[in-house]
Amino acid sequence: MRRRLASMLRSPAALLAGALCGLVALSAPPAAAQSADAAQAVGIQRSSFIAPGDGGRIIALTMVYPAAVAPGTGRPFAMPFFTGLDLTADAPLAPGGKRPLIVFSHGRGSNALVYAWFAEALARHGYIVAAIDHYRANTYDSTIAYLANKIWQRPLDIRNTIDFVLAVPAWREAIDADRIGVAGHSQGGFTALWIGGARVNADRFLAFQQGWKNNKLVPEHLRRELPLDPGPALDVADPRVKAVVAMAPGIVQAFGMDATGLGHLAVPAYITVGARDTQTPPEPNAVFAARHARHAELAILPGDVDHEIFVNECDEEGRDEFPEACIDAPGVDRHAIHQQVARDVIRFFDETLAGK
Repeated sequence: MRRRLASMLRSPAALLAGALCGLVALSAPPAAAQSADAAQAVGIQRSSFIAPGDGGRIIALTMVYPAAVAPGTGRPFAMPFFTGLDLTADAPLAPGGKRPLIVFSHGRGSNALVYAWFAEALARHGYIVAAIDHYRANTYDSTIAYLANKIWQRPLDIRNTIDFVLAVPAWREAIDADRIGVAGHSQGGFTALWIGGARVNADRFLAFQQGWKNNKLVPEHLRRELPLDPGPALDVADPRVKAVVAMAPGIVQAFGMDATGLGHLAVPAYITVGARDTQTPPEPNAVFAARHARHAELAILPGDVDHEIFVNECDEEGRDEFPEACIDAPGVDRHAIHQQVARDVIRFFDETLAGK
């Protein structure tokens, strides 16, 4: 029986991710995605750490990396509803010197594993990926204060994740701290631009916060707890981030990022979006951001490509249970688009995070 996914606060991808709670399991791996790096096995490790703030912010962390196992061996890690993934649980890290680090920021109310295909593609090419579940704004633990008024916590989560990963000896020895990038989807795409240096206008961000404070659809006891303070949102850039990728970023102007603020984005940016994105329409979001950022490359995916194209490929069960997140318009090939996006993003990061 199909489930209705309509929601004011979560995207279809976020709700699909919610169905995975408690269901992640080990099983026979699906066929590996075809790529030039297919011979490289990919490992995955799940953990969490406590970051400063809010009495101890618990950040769930998924590390995806080149693994020192033969492809198809080791303990496979698979997920219900998704296909096309080939990840080995807790595999040892492959040798190879210092590698670039990419931190991934998920969409609003979603989580890291929804984008496992993207992390896997980068890891096959030699990158280490740290994908996080944003504090109090993910599939399994979320509240309106962090989904909306305190969205400045997203770049803070990324900063804390970089601090944590570089403090763990095994990762510190494997990561080149001078080659760090950030990628994200939807609100995560906005986050990537934000931590890369783009700024929000204080008055506009306050107006965004006030909009939620005044939203009578939100229960009054929750609205009373919503902060009205743009201060923490005004200086969130991390100078360690050298390049950013924003997939269907949104909602750029509604969050208060104007042309002047985007002009502060000094690091290279790769921005991509589906031509028929109905959640973060290209013109006021991706196109606007690329137009006003200093060093931005824009790629619009042609045809009837919508917002959820950046989510993992779904199997038949996923397509039946979660059609809004899993089923694309006729003629749209999610697998082929993922391959193209991966090639373009890897080319971008290879160029912008080249070793000194």
